[in-house]
Amino acid sequence: MSVRKWIDHILFGAKLLRSNRSLKYFPPDFTVRRPLHTLLDRHSRRGDEIYLALFRLECPDSLLEVWPDLLPALREDIRRQLRLLASGQWEDDELIGMDQIAPQEFIVLVKGDPSDGEEWLPDALRRKFDQLRRGLELELSAGEANYRRLLRLTGTYVPMRSVPISNGGASADRLEEACRFALALATRQLTPQTLAARRQLDRILRECDISVLAQPIMDLRSGDIFGWEILTRGPAASVFHLPEELFRFASQSNQLCKLEFLIVKTALEEIAARQVREPVFLNVTAVTLGHPQFLDHVLECLKEHPSLRPAQIVFEITERHEVKDFVEMAEVLGRFRRHGFRFAVDDMGAGYSSLQWIGELSPELIKIDRSVIQYVDRIAVKMSLLRAIVTAAREMSCEVVAEGVEREEEADVLFRLNVGMGQGYYFARPNALPRETDREIYKMMKELIQHRRQAAS
Repeated sequence: MSVRKWIDHILFGAKLLRSNRSLKYFPPDFTVRRPLHTLLDRHSRRGDEIYLALFRLECPDSLLEVWPDLLPALREDIRRQLRLLASGQWEDDELIGMDQIAPQEFIVLVKGDPSDGEEWLPDALRRKFDQLRRGLELELSAGEANYRRLLRLTGTYVPMRSVPISNGGASADRLEEACRFALALATRQLTPQTLAARRQLDRILRECDISVLAQPIMDLRSGDIFGWEILTRGPAASVFHLPEELFRFASQSNQLCKLEFLIVKTALEEIAARQVREPVFLNVTAVTLGHPQFLDHVLECLKEHPSLRPAQIVFEITERHEVKDFVEMAEVLGRFRRHGFRFAVDDMGAGYSSLQWIGELSPELIKIDRSVIQYVDRIAVKMSLLRAIVTAAREMSCEVVAEGVEREEEADVLFRLNVGMGQGYYFARPNALPRETDREIYKMMKELIQHRRQAAS
C-alpha cells in the first residue's frame, strides 16, 4: 500500500473518533455512523423546528464536455462557501449540519424558532436562506471566465415537519423524504410527494384557502405611501404557504389561471374591506392576462365593490413569463386601459428582454428588480445600470419603483438619483392591509424618508 493511502486510512480513522457535532459539515460517508442523522434525532427529541434548504447547481452538459474538470472545482467552491456564509448567518447551535447529497445538490439543515408558529417558512428564515443563495451565486459568478455566465443556482426550502412521510418517521427517513420532496419541487418530478401536493392545491382552489398581505410602496419624494403591492399566501403550515412554490406548482399543474382568478377576487375583497384609497399592484402573468374571460372577471369583481375603481388597479406583469406575440399582448393591454387600468413591467434588469417589454407594451410604471438594487452602493456596474434605467424611464414618462430595498445605503442611492418610489424591508415588511385608523405607524417612516432624502441631497 502506498504512503498516500496509509495517510488517508489514518486520517479516516481519526475522523471515526471525532464527535458528531464536529462532523456536521459535509461528514465523510461512514458505514457505521451517520452524524447528521444522530444530530437530527437529538433536535427532534428536543422538539426543535427543523428546516432544510436544497441548493442545486445547474450546469449545462455541453459545458462539462468542454471543461471536464469544472464540476469538481465548483463543488469544492460551493462546499467552502456554504460553510463560510452559513456560519455568518446562524449561530453554531442553530446550524444542524450540511451535506452534499448528489454531484450538484447540497443541503443545509437549521434549527428554527418555535415561536414562528405555524408558518410554512418564517420570513426571517427565508431571507437568510436567500442571502445564502445569493452569496453562493456571487461566488460562482466571480472571475472573468465566460462559462460562469451559464451557471445557475436554485434554492428550495422546506420545513421537515411538513414533508409527507411515506415510510416511517426515523430521522434517516425524514431527511431522505425531505431531500426527495425539495428536489421534486425544484425539478418538477412526478412523485408520490408531488401527487399529494397536487391534491392539496386542488383543495386550496376548491375552498379558496388563500390570503393576501400587502407591502407599501413609498413615495421617496414626499415620504407618503404611494400604493400597495398585494402578496399572496397559501395555507399556513403548508408547502404552498409562500407564493414561489404555489405559483410554480400551479403553473406545472395547468391551474395557474384558476389560481390568479381566485387571487384577484380575494385581493379586491380585502382592499374594499380595508377602505384602501391608494393604488394597488396586483401580480398577474401574461398567460392569465390574455385569458379571454379575465377582463370580464375583474370588472365583475369591481362591480361588487363600488368603492374601488379601475384607475386604482395596477397590474404587474413580469418578463419571466414568456410573451410570444407582443402585438397581441399590446392589444390585450389596450382593452384593459380603455377601462382605466394601468400596467407595470416587473423585474426590470433581471433578464435580457426588459427593453423589448417596455418598448412594446409602454407600461405606466417600471419596477426595478431587487438584483439591481442589492448593494448598488458598492457595485459600480449596478449604479450605472440603475442610472440608465431611471433616465430612460423619464424620457418615456414612466414612473419608477425600486424593489428589494433592504439597507439604508441602498435607499440613499435612490435619493441621490431621484428615484420616485421604493419598496422593501428597509421601509416596511409585508403585513395585513391597514385600516385608516392604523396609518399612524407609517408617520415615522415618512419622517425617516424626508430626513434621509434631505441628507442625501
